[in-house]
Amino acid sequence: MNLRSIATLSWLGTQEWIRLKFFNIVVFMSVLFLGFSYLLSTLTFAVQERLLFDFGLAGLEIGLLFISAMIGSYAIQREIDRKTLFVLLVRPIPRWHIVAGAFGAIIILSFIFTLGFSVSLLLASGHWSFVNHLIIIVLSSFFKSLVISGFALAMGLLVRPILSLGMTFCYWFLCYSVPDIEFFVKKLNSENLDRAVKILDVVTPQFYRFNWKAFYFIENSPQVSEIAWVIFYCIGWSSLWLFVAALIFRRKEIV
Repeated sequence: MNLRSIATLSWLGTQEWIRLKFFNIVVFMSVLFLGFSYLLSTLTFAVQERLLFDFGLAGLEIGLLFISAMIGSYAIQREIDRKTLFVLLVRPIPRWHIVAGAFGAIIILSFIFTLGFSVSLLLASGHWSFVNHLIIIVLSSFFKSLVISGFALAMGLLVRPILSLGMTFCYWFLCYSVPDIEFFVKKLNSENLDRAVKILDVVTPQFYRFNWKAFYFIENSPQVSEIAWVIFYCIGWSSLWLFVAALIFRRKEIV
């Protein structure tokens, strides 16, 4: 029964966001971005494939970021504002089911987007021999987006959605930027700041360790053990943020 209610909420959430056209807008903008990448690659014959995949994989991750950040920040608060949750909670449905349902909707939409974008990228390149390597890289971007989704859901329940949206973009940026921060801190020769950066590196997901959205990794694919580590690592962080979101929602007063 638990899984059935979560699956139902996930599917209803997916239909709702498709109906609101937000997902369609992200897809449309991504198609334009992919088209721009293709046109740019045709102008530079020496590095056609490199430009196409570099821009294309970056576009995939940016699209997933927008889906995760926007839907995660607004999903539950939107239902609160519409009073839909009053109907759901009367049934009764545990509050964590609603959090899991919102997360499930993001997973479905992200999967549809990832699959469509990846196939389009392969069609544009014409190199289906890259499909195995591309799957590994695409999976890393997909699972990173799940971490961002969990964070956005938690922050969306803690603060207003617009603030959560900004915090989510900053969080995503921070997950890639710790080495740069560490470099500048070392120039300052401050032990306290250096210690703070090391703590920051531990308490934030280390996306920079598997930043594979480049043509180099299409040619030199990461090992299966590496993608397995990425999957478990991201599932761990996603589960942590979902637990935090469920805990916040459990204590949240709905008026």
